Amino acid sequence: MKQVSLFFLFLLLTISWVFASSASQAPANFRYKKSLAVFVDFKKADYTITFNYQTKKVEVETSIIFYQPATGLPIFDLVSTPTNVSVNGIATRVNEISDPDKVTKLRIVEKKLTVGTYTLKMKNFVDSNVVFNHLGVASGFWLGDLSDRNYLEKYIPSNLEYDQFPKKFVVNFVGFGKLEHVIKANGDIRTLGNGKYEIHFPGYYTSSSVFFHVYPKGLNLPNVTFDYRSIDGRILPVDIYTSVEISGFITLSKTLLAELENDYGPFPHDKVLIYGNSLAKGGMEYSGATATGLLSLGHELFHSYNARGVMPANGNSGWMDEAMSRWRDNNYPTASELSFESTRLAANSVWQRSTDRMSYTEGSAFLSLIAHKMNERGFDLKESLRNYFQSHMYQTVTTKNLEDKLLEDTGMDFSTDFKKYIYNIKGQKIKSEGEENPHHPELSHQELLRLTMPDPYQH
Repeated sequence: MKQVSLFFLFLLLTISWVFASSASQAPANFRYKKSLAVFVDFKKADYTITFNYQTKKVEVETSIIFYQPATGLPIFDLVSTPTNVSVNGIATRVNEISDPDKVTKLRIVEKKLTVGTYTLKMKNFVDSNVVFNHLGVASGFWLGDLSDRNYLEKYIPSNLEYDQFPKKFVVNFVGFGKLEHVIKANGDIRTLGNGKYEIHFPGYYTSSSVFFHVYPKGLNLPNVTFDYRSIDGRILPVDIYTSVEISGFITLSKTLLAELENDYGPFPHDKVLIYGNSLAKGGMEYSGATATGLLSLGHELFHSYNARGVMPANGNSGWMDEAMSRWRDNNYPTASELSFESTRLAANSVWQRSTDRMSYTEGSAFLSLIAHKMNERGFDLKESLRNYFQSHMYQTVTTKNLEDKLLEDTGMDFSTDFKKYIYNIKGQKIKSEGEENPHHPELSHQELLRLTMPDPYQH
């Protein structure tokens, strides 16, 4: 009988409550065209993704079941313009609109709906990070938290980051003849035959969770798999593939998994997927997966706890993830005082979706101050973070959840510190905009294409 830890038994017992709570963290609905623009709750989403070698196009057919909690026009998002849109089989239109603060854009269905459950269908083409050549096709759903609309909505219809829902990909390769492909994903991949595959992603995933990379088998990328025994007794499959020398990733991944499990508990996902694309810094996190340089591997794997295990509900929550990982990168320093007056890390517009770049510097410094104050009272911030991860795992969270957990663990009220340094309660002018972090550089269009279809000879 497969061993199941108490940690994962807790997951099974609380999973329904988790999904219900995530929908309650949606931004505020707002007035639009004499009606109400309504944030909805996706129940599930099915995507059929067809790679066509003759047309050199990637077409997606989507079916979403969602619950609408108020009468009005339902909101979702997709960067590209959808076609063939229908609700419950009735054709309708979709428009792109701005939120009231004009910090982001969204898609709205131009059909007023009452409270209830509906099926939304549409088609779109994926044109970001797709390369066709003589070997076949490569496609990468590369995500990012430092710029707007850079999660799953960049490629396929999705909801905002607050929403958790099961996703299914049916992947078709049409017209490729004998050209074969490899699919890497942080879901359950099933081969259906005749160039067709099915991928099931867990129901706790949000729009920032999914790792999906297709590339030609002819690239012959180095690929090693092995089993890692977790501290809770599970056997974790580890899958590492690279476009560079692979041995360093194998050795370091084992060291890092041991460190992270010792500090923060069992690895929170059922497998580990690593795409090593350089020997330097730079990467991005996904749930149980990463596309990363060797020197950023620790930063990114830690994110499987603090960004893609416990997941931010919005742009005002993402600062915690980068602050925690940077604090670890810097070997958990403490500070008795801070060199800045305040930040707006959790005080941006309620509709903002990207993470504030000050998270790396001022955010991690704030954790150093909290760690110092806790140490003076005999508490350990690392231990509190371990408790925070385990009590909020597979949930979407806000800054208030971290503040409340620290109070619960220590009895120390940090509300004054959060108000001053994180919420900018006095509305002070913020001078610094933060700096680009080497672990999460902004990649150019050409760099993203090379990540998607790496040079088969560079390794």
